[in-house]
Amino acid sequence: MTITDPLAGLKANRFLDRRYHWLVFRAFNAYRLILAALLLVALALDDQGRLFGRQNPTLFLDAALVYMLLVLAAMGSSFLRRPGLLLQAHVQMLVDLMALTVMIHASGGPSSSLNSLLITAVAASSILLPLTSALLAAALGFLLLTVSWLIGQWQGLRGTTRALWREQGLLDWLSSLGSASDELVRLGILGAVLFLVAGLTYALAERARRGEALARQRTAELLDIAELNQGIIRHLQSGVVVTDTEGRLLLINAAAQNLLDVAVVAPGLMLAELSPPLWQRLRDWQSGAASEAPAFRPADHRPELIARFTQLGEARHGSENVLVLLEDSELAAERLQQLKLAALGRLTAGIAHEIRNPLAAIGHAAQLLQESTSANPTDRRLGQIIHNNVQRANRIIGDVLDLARRDRLRSETFALLPWLESFIQECANALEAQPRPLLALQVEPPNLQVSFDPHQLRQVLWNLYGNACRHGSLPGETPRISLSARLDAGRGRPLLEVQDAGPGVPAEHIDRLFEPFFTTRSDGTGLGLYLARELCEANRAQLQYVPGAEGGSCFRIVFAS
Repeated sequence: MTITDPLAGLKANRFLDRRYHWLVFRAFNAYRLILAALLLVALALDDQGRLFGRQNPTLFLDAALVYMLLVLAAMGSSFLRRPGLLLQAHVQMLVDLMALTVMIHASGGPSSSLNSLLITAVAASSILLPLTSALLAAALGFLLLTVSWLIGQWQGLRGTTRALWREQGLLDWLSSLGSASDELVRLGILGAVLFLVAGLTYALAERARRGEALARQRTAELLDIAELNQGIIRHLQSGVVVTDTEGRLLLINAAAQNLLDVAVVAPGLMLAELSPPLWQRLRDWQSGAASEAPAFRPADHRPELIARFTQLGEARHGSENVLVLLEDSELAAERLQQLKLAALGRLTAGIAHEIRNPLAAIGHAAQLLQESTSANPTDRRLGQIIHNNVQRANRIIGDVLDLARRDRLRSETFALLPWLESFIQECANALEAQPRPLLALQVEPPNLQVSFDPHQLRQVLWNLYGNACRHGSLPGETPRISLSARLDAGRGRPLLEVQDAGPGVPAEHIDRLFEPFFTTRSDGTGLGLYLARELCEANRAQLQYVPGAEGGSCFRIVFAS
C-alpha cells in the first residue's frame, strides 16, 4: 500500500498533458477577446479620434465588432474541439491579420501605433503553427500592410488632386509614391520585424515542444519505474516501511501490514502509533545506541520480527528518510537453516559414500564368516553381531542423509482426511504378516487442510506409527493407535495427534526424547524422533510429546497456519 506518491506532481503537471496546446489556444482566444473589447472601449473614449480610427472611425468600429464576434465563435469551437486545432489556428491567424490590418488602415496605416498588435498576432500564430505557416503569416501580414498603404496613397491622391488625376492619370500617382520614402522605410522595417518575430517565436516554441516531449518521455519512464518498484515492493515477502524524519509513514507494503497486524493505514499515520516497539528501535538506531535492533513481537499472537534500518539518500541533500525492512525471525532462521542443511547435505553425501564402502566390505566378510563350514558357533555368533551392527550403521547413515535432504522441501496444501485414509491403508498393507494394531481415525472438520510436504509427512508418521506399534501396548495386548486431527481453538492451527495405549515414556527420558542418538533399544539408531522433529520444523510445524492423561503416549504435530 502506497501512502504517498512521489510522482503525483508529474502525473498532474498540466504542461505535460495532451490538452496543453488546446489550453494555449484558448488562452490566445481570451487575449484576442480582451483586445477586441479594449479596442472598442478605447474607440468610445477617444472622442477626438487621434489614436483609434483616425481616418475612418466607422470602419474601425465595424472591424472591431466583427473581430469580437469571430473571436467568440473561435472560443466556442475551441471548447468543442471541432474542427481540429491546426485548422482553427490557421483560421484564427487569417482573422487576426485581416481584422487588425483593417483597423490599422482605419487608424492611419503603417504609421499607426497599432502595428505592434500585428506583430503580436504573428508571434501567437507561430507558437501553434508549423514553420511554413508561421512564415506565411509574416508574409501575409506584410502584404496586407503594403496593400493598406497603397490604398491610403490612392485615396489621398484622389482626394487632394482629383483634377490632376483626371488630366495626368496613373503615371503621376505612381511617381508620387516615390516621395513617401519615410513611410516605405517604415513599412520595410515592419515587414522585416514580422519575419524575424515569426522565425524566433517558432524556434522558441519548437524548443519548448522538444522539451515537453522529452519531459513527457522522462515522466513516462519514471512512472514505469515507479510502478515497477511498487510492484516489487508489493510482492516482497519482507515487510517494507519508509518513514520521514518525524516518524511519519511514507510507504508501507502489504507484507509489513500483515507482520505488524495492521489492517488499514491512514495517510500521515505516525510510526509511534502504528507500532511503538518498532518506533523505539528506530529511535535507538538513529541515536547510535544499538547497531542491530533486537527482535520484537508486535502482538501476542504474532511471530517475532527482526527490523533492519537503512538511511535513504545522503545527509548533505537533506534526505533523512529511513527504510525499514521487517522479517519474520522464524523465516529468517529457516532460511539460515536451509543454507546450513545444503552444506551439510554435500558433506554427508561424501562421508556416507566413504563410510558405506568399508561397511559393505565388513558386512560381506561377516557373512562369509557365518557361512564358513570351518567356523565354530562362537565365530558365527560374532559374525552375526558384526552383521547386525553393520545394518545399524547403514540405518544411521540413511537417517543422517534424510536429515541433510531437508532442504528439498515440496510443501503443498491438501485435505488431511483422505491423505490419512490412504496412509492407514498403506500401513495395513505393509503389516499383513504381523499382528495388526487397532487403528482409530477422527478428523474434525472433515475438510481440514494442512500445509506440509506430503513425502516428509509420510516419513514423520511412519516413524511415529512404528514407535506406537512397538511401544503402544502392554505385554500380550494388541496395540491400539488413535489418529485424531482438529483445529486448535486458541491459535487457529491444525493439529494431528498420534496416541497409543502403552505404558508411556518414563519421566526421566522425556527431556531427552528428541535428542539425536538417544535410544533405549540396542538395535535403535536414536535418530527417528530427532529426524521427525527436524522435518516438522522444516515445514514450519512443531512436533511435541504430550503425556496421556490415562496412560500411553501422545505425539502432536502442530501445523503452520
